[in-house]
Parts: sequence; C-alpha cells; structure tokens
Amino acid sequence: MLYGITLNFYYKNKATYTTFNDIYNAVRNYFKGPEYKRGILIRWNAITLKIVIIKNKSKSIGDCL
Repeated sequence: MLYGITLNFYYKNKATYTTFNDIYNAVRNYFKGPEYKRGILIRWNAITLKIVIIKNKSKSIGDCL
C-alpha cells in the first residue's frame, strides 16, 4: 500500500503511466534516483543543533543531542 509522499507522487503522475511496470519504475526511479538522494543529503546537511533546539523548546539540550 502506498502512503505519504509515495501516494502523492502516484496521484500526481498516474495519468502518465499505463501499466503497473511503468508506475513501478517511475516510483523506484524517483525515490532511489540521484535527484532524490541529493535532496535528502541537502536536507540532512542543513540540520544543526540550533535548529533542533528551536523545534524542541521543551526538551533539554542533552535530549536534543
């Protein structure tokens, strides 16, 4: 079953593909392809302790680590 961003991707692109294999390959390429990996890496590298502390104001610094 699809959910989250995978389900959104499917609904946005379902008219483009006619067979199950086409849809499977599109989803696999989107989530395993270099663009997706690069985007995840950019988001990961943008995480800082300061951002984590701001998002978790009720937690101690030790918990944020």
